[in-house]
Parts: sequence; structure tokens; C-alpha cells
Amino acid sequence: MDWRRAKSVLIVSFLVLNIVLGYQLWIEWRERLNTTVNWTSLPPETIQFMRENNIQVDDNAKIPTETPNMREISYTFKQRSDHGIGGRKEIVSPPETRIVFDEELVKVLGGVIPELDKYALDQQGSREGSYFVFNRIEEGWPMFDIHLRLYYSDQRIRAYTQDLIEIKPLAGAKEQQVLPAAKALAKVIERNLPSGSVIKEIRLGYHGEIFDELDEQVSTPSWRVLLENGEEVYYVNAISAEVTVEKNDAFVNP
Repeated sequence: MDWRRAKSVLIVSFLVLNIVLGYQLWIEWRERLNTTVNWTSLPPETIQFMRENNIQVDDNAKIPTETPNMREISYTFKQRSDHGIGGRKEIVSPPETRIVFDEELVKVLGGVIPELDKYALDQQGSREGSYFVFNRIEEGWPMFDIHLRLYYSDQRIRAYTQDLIEIKPLAGAKEQQVLPAAKALAKVIERNLPSGSVIKEIRLGYHGEIFDELDEQVSTPSWRVLLENGEEVYYVNAISAEVTVEKNDAFVNP
């Protein structure tokens, strides 16, 4: 028997086997992603980066496909709450918390909470067992920095805190098509996310740093990226693509 030839055949066979197994693992990983969302919209190098750094996505996460035209908005505070215990307003004869999720909410609490119909539930921003978070809605999109919190216990809403604002004209503000979510997410993944991160949500809305010394604030179209650990929030400016990282408000004001 020609052992040299047999050895060469075995080596080639093992190499082919490794290539086949590696390809099958790659296909399975891609299929696992695609069963929940269209992650193929991400650049190949981003997907490779995710593999190498064990960055995963939640089963319910989705990459939005809309790229609407949006503009910066300006507003002033009519009321700004610290969302702490001292800022809570107690609700007399509190209703059951189930009304939070149906159309009866405004009917029951609309006479108690001002402008309630201008807020929408932010499920990902809420804290189970403590409070529901609602964001102010402007032009159909959530303002991630303007909150209404409904605090509950024993199946009843007990108190609330609320930011109230007034929208102001912003000179020179022009509508522009926003950055696609896939591009925004790719930038966050490759430049900001630590190894082992699990992406929970990416959502379009408005975000802007709030300056206490200024009366008029500016909020910019932004993609919000949330992780499963919930400790940090990533915002991608949907016009300039600039990324900012902030501590999750739920950890700052439990």
C-alpha cells in the first residue's frame, strides 16, 4: 500500500469535511436569523462581525424597513417631571391596570392625566412590576425623551409622572429621508456593542439631549437600539448617523 498517497487522501478528505461542516454551520446560523427577521439586509461584514463577537438578536426583534422623510422638531417644557418618588401624582380610586392595553384608557384616565391621547405605550421602556412608560407622539413618531409613567401595584394604577411639552416652529428645519435601520444598526454593532450583546429592539423616533439652561429644546429623528441587558440605550441620528450612548432611564430612576 502506498502510505504516502493514503495519507494525502485522508488529509484532503478531512479538509473537505471541515469545509462542508463549516458551510452547514454558516447556513444554519443564517437560517436561524432569518426565521425571525430579515437580517440579510445587514452587510455581510456586519454579520461576520456578529458571529466572531457572539452578538445575537432577540427572537422577536425586527429591522424596520421604512425610511420616511422627517425633520428636526423644537419644543418647550410646560411641565417636566423627575420621574422620582417625589414627583409622583397619586390617582384617586385607581383603575385596574388592564385598561392600559385597550381603548378605555383615555376614557378612564383622560380626565386625570392631561393630554393622555398624545402618548403611546413604550413596552420595551416599561419596567415589569413597577410602571408602564408612554412616549409623547409627534407626527406619528415617539419622542423617546418625553415620558408619561403609570405606576401600578396590586393590579391597579396608583400614580403617574408626566412630561408636558409644547411644539414650536423650528426655522430652517427641512424634511429629509432618514438613514435605513439596517445601516444604523450595522454601525452600532461594529463600533459600539460589546461581545455577547443581545439586540432587543431597533425603533425610529425622536431624540435629543435636553439642556436645562435652554428654554427651547431640539429633537432629531433617531433610531433607538435596545439591548437585552437594558443597561444602556444607543441612539443613531437618522440624518447624520452619529451614535450616542446613554444609561437606561429605568436604571437611573427605578
